[in-house]
Amino acid sequence: MRPSAIALASVCLLVPAVEGLHATQRAGRQRAPETFACDRNNLTVYTGVVIGYQRQIGTTTLRIRTDADTTEQVSLTHPGTDDPSALFRMLGEPFTAADWTRIETRKGVLRTGTRAAAWVCSNGRVMVDWGVLSDTRE
Repeated sequence: MRPSAIALASVCLLVPAVEGLHATQRAGRQRAPETFACDRNNLTVYTGVVIGYQRQIGTTTLRIRTDADTTEQVSLTHPGTDDPSALFRMLGEPFTAADWTRIETRKGVLRTGTRAAAWVCSNGRVMVDWGVLSDTRE
């Protein structure tokens, strides 16, 4: 088989697989990070692009343009500090000091187009998972 025919066959096989992946991403229910204890019946998640971000002492506020075409605002409380990293995850893993450069261009300024999932429990607790992967569905 000629190389161009092999390439074309590969693309033809890949396109349906990618389309199926996108359909899978839309289906199902996202799973909260293991460390976020909240009954799933009392849990909401807003996943999308963060369009507003304000980090200050005591509170960090995010506005998220969700994948469901709504705009949601969440606030995380971290008394006495401007560091909410204990309430953050990066791709499901604990947030580290090195992760700040992945989400901020400088302190308090979020990179344009940054995606997140904000997990909100009915008791008011919030956890943010940055750069959410599509394989966090259950």
